[in-house]
Order: sequence, then structure tokens, then C-alpha cells
Amino acid sequence: MMNTTGRAMAIAVLAASVGTAHGETAEINGSDIYYETVGDGPPILMMHGGLGLSHDYLRPYFDTLSDTHTVIYYDHFGNGRSGRPDDYSEMTFDRLVSDAAGLMDHLGHDNFTLIGHSYGGFVAQDFVTRHPDRLEGLVLIDTVPAFDYAPTISGPDEQMAAFGKLFSQPMADNDDWRSTWGEVVKLYFKQYQEDTGADLDDRTVYEYQAWNAAGPLLGTFNMLDKLPDVTVTTLAMAGQHDGITPPGPGAERIGALMPNATVVVFEESAHYPFIEEQDAFFASLKEWLNR
Repeated sequence: MMNTTGRAMAIAVLAASVGTAHGETAEINGSDIYYETVGDGPPILMMHGGLGLSHDYLRPYFDTLSDTHTVIYYDHFGNGRSGRPDDYSEMTFDRLVSDAAGLMDHLGHDNFTLIGHSYGGFVAQDFVTRHPDRLEGLVLIDTVPAFDYAPTISGPDEQMAAFGKLFSQPMADNDDWRSTWGEVVKLYFKQYQEDTGADLDDRTVYEYQAWNAAGPLLGTFNMLDKLPDVTVTTLAMAGQHDGITPPGPGAERIGALMPNATVVVFEESAHYPFIEEQDAFFASLKEWLNR
């Protein structure tokens, strides 16, 4: 197992070994959408989770794909460095999917691979049901086809109290959201490392209103009847110890629904296998991308 110093060094080495992304904005659906691109080659669009977080936690990890692909990160509407609505009821799945399609139109990519993690996986599933002809492939990481189950998560009292708060009441402001998430995210790792958590926190742009709006929006999400009709080649990946989207209700359930899905479960990870088992995760992902 990698110790704290070793993990910090690995993050630094990985960050230094990949390309530099350049932040820009595009006006999509009347609002600024912030995005960064790194690498050169066939395009990959990355959808971050949260909601209420920015895309930054996906970096530098997925930058390793930039040796063969153009990796495009962006912040969902109302999140991160993208434009904020006056009324977060504007942040619907229709809008989030339309923004993704509009951004790729703006960048001149008719076809691309789509990767969605966690809540980004919900948006990605909705996207593939609306625009299957645009996708060369779909990767769903630690997500579920419908939010119709109870999380199987446990931990210290302080973390469980924060988890209960997070899913039972709105966050008061960004400080409240950041501090609450800072405790909850520890439950999302099989072996939480303080240096990793501090690094992610330092680089994340928090938006509590997006989180508050995301829960009710998730109540409308159900792809159970739609995924069996999706023929896009799909890779469903998950950490075995993910109590938020366990492999049974998550990746394996997606694999059972989708006719062209491959399932990969990582035995020593929870919600972030691309952090906890970087080598195995990206070896599997790269093999699938180069299929």
C-alpha cells in the first residue's frame, strides 16, 4: 500500500509528467461554460460529479490519457468556474446534456468518447440516450442507472453525522458545503489519505447552491427502461468498496442492462478507483480505449 509521502510524490510526478491545460470559456445556451483541454488525438469529454464541485478532482489523474487523446474537462453549468444562474431550477438534466453537446459543437467535435464519474455518470447516461450517434464510446465510473437504493456506507461518528447532514438538509453557504464535504469525502475512499484529501480540497471550486439543487434533480433520474436500447460500446468501472454506488447496484447493474457493456471492478478502491488504484485503473481504461 502506498504511504502518505509516496502518494504525495506520485501526485507530483503525475502532474509534472502530463500536458498543461489551458482554461477558456464558451458561451453555451446563454451562459459561460468553463473548459480546459490537454493532449492531442481523438477527443474525450470528461463529466465531473458532485454536483457543487468543479472538474479539478479529475486532474491530474485523467491527464495520463493525453498521450493518445485530447482530454476535455469542463465545469457543468452552475458549477466551478462556469456561469451561475439566478435560479438553480435552470440546472436540469436537459440543460446539462445540451451544454455538453453544445460545447463539443463549439470545439468542432462531432464524435467523441464520453467519460462520466459519479453524478457526471448520470448526465453521461442521459446524454447517450439522447445522442448515441455522437459517441465513439461511453465510460461510466462509480455511478448507477437509477437512484433507487440506500447507500451502504459506514464510518466514524463525525463522518456519518456529516453524511447525514449532507443528505437531509441544504447547505447554508460555501463554507458549510466545503466543511461538510470535507468530512463526507473520507467515506468515499477505502483508505483515505490526508494529503490526497487536502490536495483535492485546495483545487476544488465549491458551489453550495449547485449541491442543494442536485438532490431534487437526482430524484427525477431513472435510466432503467432506456439503457437496454443503448448499443454504444460502454465500459462500467467501480471500486469494490464504494458504499455510495456499490458494484451491485452500480457498475454490474449497468452491465446487466446495456447490451455492449464491459464491467471492471477494482478490489482495493471505493468511489475513486482512478486515485486509489491508478495503475490498474488506467491500464484497464487505456486497453479499452485502444480496443
